[in-house]
Amino acid sequence: MAAFESTEQLYHVMGALFERLREAPEISERLVAGNLVVRFRWRNPDGEATVDLRSQPISWQLGASELEPDVEMQQTADVAHRFWLGRLNVPQAIATRQVIARGSVPKALRLLPAVQPAFDIYPIVLRDLGLGNLVPAAAGRPSRRRLPFLSRLLRRVGVRLPAADDPLLGLIPLVEGRPEIAPPPAAEGAYPPLRAQRKVEMLRRMELIRAFEQRLSEAYAAGELPTEAIHLSIGQEAVAVGVCSVLQATDTIATTHRGHGHMLAKGADLHGMMAEIYGRAAGLCGGRGGSMHVTDARVGALGANGIVGASALIATGAALASRLRSEQRVHVAFIGDGAVNQGMFHEAANFAAVFDLPVVFVIENNQYGEFTAVARHSRVTRLADRAAAYGFPGVRIDGNDPDAVCEAAEAAVVRARTGEGPSLIECLTYRWHGHMEGETASYRGDEEVERWKQRDPIAAWRRSLIEEGLLSDSRCREIRTTATAAVAQAREAALAAPEPAVEVLSEHVFAPEPAELYRQREAPPGVRRVTCADAIREALAEEMRRDASVFLLGEDVSHGGYFAVTSGLAEELPGRVLDTPISEYAIVGAAVGAAMAGMRPVAEILFSDFLTTCMDPLVNQAAKLRYMSGGQYALPLVVRTPGGAGLGMAAQHSQSLEALLTGIPGLIVVAPSTPADAKGLLKAAIRSSNPVLFFENKLLYLETGDVPDGDCVVPLARARIAREGSDVTLVAVGAIGTLLLAVADELAADGIEAEVIDPRTLVPLDATTIVRSVARTRRLVTVEEGPVFHGFGAEIVARVLETVPPRRLKAAPCRVGAASVPIPYARALERAAVPDHAKIRDAVLCVMGG
Repeated sequence: MAAFESTEQLYHVMGALFERLREAPEISERLVAGNLVVRFRWRNPDGEATVDLRSQPISWQLGASELEPDVEMQQTADVAHRFWLGRLNVPQAIATRQVIARGSVPKALRLLPAVQPAFDIYPIVLRDLGLGNLVPAAAGRPSRRRLPFLSRLLRRVGVRLPAADDPLLGLIPLVEGRPEIAPPPAAEGAYPPLRAQRKVEMLRRMELIRAFEQRLSEAYAAGELPTEAIHLSIGQEAVAVGVCSVLQATDTIATTHRGHGHMLAKGADLHGMMAEIYGRAAGLCGGRGGSMHVTDARVGALGANGIVGASALIATGAALASRLRSEQRVHVAFIGDGAVNQGMFHEAANFAAVFDLPVVFVIENNQYGEFTAVARHSRVTRLADRAAAYGFPGVRIDGNDPDAVCEAAEAAVVRARTGEGPSLIECLTYRWHGHMEGETASYRGDEEVERWKQRDPIAAWRRSLIEEGLLSDSRCREIRTTATAAVAQAREAALAAPEPAVEVLSEHVFAPEPAELYRQREAPPGVRRVTCADAIREALAEEMRRDASVFLLGEDVSHGGYFAVTSGLAEELPGRVLDTPISEYAIVGAAVGAAMAGMRPVAEILFSDFLTTCMDPLVNQAAKLRYMSGGQYALPLVVRTPGGAGLGMAAQHSQSLEALLTGIPGLIVVAPSTPADAKGLLKAAIRSSNPVLFFENKLLYLETGDVPDGDCVVPLARARIAREGSDVTLVAVGAIGTLLLAVADELAADGIEAEVIDPRTLVPLDATTIVRSVARTRRLVTVEEGPVFHGFGAEIVARVLETVPPRRLKAAPCRVGAASVPIPYARALERAAVPDHAKIRDAVLCVMGG
């Protein structure tokens, strides 16, 4: 039955409502702030009204109007009735075409908080007009019985509760106050300033690198090393030493899986290096990184990296941190010739050029990308020419000539340090051994190898120093003997050192966190009604004002981004809101490097679907670098991204990928469902010492809700009981919680009291709150917008069944989620693909036995 009998009755009600709104200055003054003309078109019964919100007093015309509207809303009269009752989710109504909106829709929807008080006025209007029958009865909320002996009772019936104050099984160390997570300032590794002394030091370090790697080759052959993959740079020593010889102690390097030489050239501890490669507890990374991931933060090393091309992104991010802090530091990315074919290299090069970053890209062209010659994997064989595409200098030099390397590196470093931007140096060199130890290297001939050995950079450097009169032949032999002895001593010490204890397996997965981020706290007094988008904007602004190390980067963020969430921040905080190229690798990769350098970046990825184009910096870098470095680095960064269906954007712009990343150790995953939680959880995420993936649902942006005044930080790893009930537990993932509350209120009219739990943080998961609820209600339904197959709901069900005996449940748990299909474009298909009111209600009735 329709709410209104006729157009006349509809106009009578709307006219009386608008009159009341005009008479309420606290409402009308906020409405005219929008400076809009809004037209409503109704169906069943048909009608229209045009409301002029450009000045006080507000005015309107029922029926046709000659005013040109800024925004038009088309809907049935019943939908309008539900809206003014405060029972319509406007973003979802627009997404499901219950409301067809045209014009300045985002601007109009920002007025929703101002309209909110009208929801209390509308029922009064209806009653005054004798239409009280149109006002539905308020749904009652059950009182929850508090049982002081609940935990004891649950244990008696076999329920084993997880530890409430032990998030993620204790992997996150909690400390009082703000933990010190920045790496120690680099104070070692610099070469002597005098040219003659520096040349002698270069020989010493080249001999040390050669002796170190020859010993590793022997150790691998003897089966002493705990790895089947070790990559040596014998023959390439001049590049590492030549570049590092012109760097200051505070400059940084990021290197590759073939990084022993770069680490030792920068001054890394020899004994710690050897112990790490032998997998010992005394290793630089405690045995967690090994050969491909060894690092020493004390000498400004951002680490060796097993992902080809990743060092370019990390060095670029560290350079961005230096630019934001107006530092005079230079950052070097060592990459191989194969890396120039990686998208992440090109994104890093363009990013560095756009922002004039103090970074130097050093290509060690050793003629082969793994087993394939350069000419076979690149049409442009002069790799230095790649720089021209990005507008900065590129030079090709003899990488076996330390003097040539020094000269080119010094020019590039001076350019970077004086603010002129990046450079690229291609160093022609050769690795004497294969791509990794144990392979036959049959892809190249013996004559080729021997020809390059005749150009041994160390032998040539020795001759040069003797000819210059800087060293005698005997002194050169002494330097070599000393290096060999030091390496032998380091090997003996590594063999004698203990392996890491199994008890430390879980150390350094996460950096220490302020304990206050995980504690419940009282909300500040006073609330305001704001949209979720405004709540997120407030969180960003407040945290950027609070901490100078926080900055925002992403596509079009200075203009607000695709959903206008960040509008206004660039004007308030100039220089800290950075519009980036459309380069997800560069956005997240730069955030990783900047976080390692002590900043707190907040990266925005335009749609969560695009996380698939930056998986490496998320999964292999942000999540793992702290662990692989043995705790030397922390990664305090946030990646914000909107997801979810409902806007007709089809399969590549509508996915809910939360479950895809909850299984990656080292990532915290957050999915808020209300404006208050969006603000409070984002503030907590920014203050976290760890990488946080922050999922924002697109339909949630224009949802309105009460947000506490003041510094409202919502704790991580603490679920929220959004609605109390005794018959069934409904667990929501992300913004689907709003829909669950609507279903629960409807079920209450049928005598079914559902308890709705919003986990808020998916990793770490507050399983205790969920288990306690299910143990009491004895029924469970999980709801998520992602696919139900391998979805996060399965994890929740597993956690419950591991702790609640099946005999305690009155029904098997039920999971509701998206169909296992890509999200379709057609409106009817899209609706069928994702959870809706009817599907959730049916699931609840199923577990209730009805």
